[in-house]
Amino acid sequence: MGEKHKPAIAILASGGGSTAEAFIHATQDGRVDARVGLIVCNNPPEKAGIYDRVARLNQQYGLNIPVLRISGITHPEGPGAKGEQTLQESEAIAHEASKTGVALVCLMGYMKKIRGSLLTAYGWQPWMLPAESRMINTHPGPLPETEGLFGIHIQQRVLETGLGYSAHTVHVVSEEYDKGPIIKATCVPVVPGDTPQSLFDRVQAVEKTELPLVIKYCLQEGGVYGDS
Repeated sequence: MGEKHKPAIAILASGGGSTAEAFIHATQDGRVDARVGLIVCNNPPEKAGIYDRVARLNQQYGLNIPVLRISGITHPEGPGAKGEQTLQESEAIAHEASKTGVALVCLMGYMKKIRGSLLTAYGWQPWMLPAESRMINTHPGPLPETEGLFGIHIQQRVLETGLGYSAHTVHVVSEEYDKGPIIKATCVPVVPGDTPQSLFDRVQAVEKTELPLVIKYCLQEGGVYGDS
């Protein structure tokens, strides 16, 4: 299948983009028959390494993946609570995704709550089947035990509560943080001597291996999203 005819994935990210890089490699080495058509970051280049990372990958593979800054600063109308998208921001992302012909929106380290047009167009609502959603989030912890947490704070919670394991969890995106139906959870056991950082590093390693496989499953006929 030619590159332009492959299903297009939109990635939403906020930071360095290491998970996005792992997925782009997977699209280029044959593990996932898809292409990254769009990346959106809410932070500027001086605060997010994903811009430079994707520029390097574009050069390495001869790609032309755009990284757009869309945020509450660039699109301030319809403000939400702290950590939420503005309605204008949400509408702008939904417009870019639609214009690119995106089959699936993937949150990879995106630190904002989804709302508005983007949620309506791609997210999950309680009356829907999970297969009807076209937006997923990768969460570096077990759910519901670590709902609403992010990064190393998740592993701190796991160790403080004595849960005995962390996880890499992929779920569909709903109106509430980390509440959408779970597609797949991969257990990452706690080992003696673990610190929040050592546990987080192992979860991230699992994420980079598992997320491309989950996205491939979502895009395949008979998968969570059928062939949409």
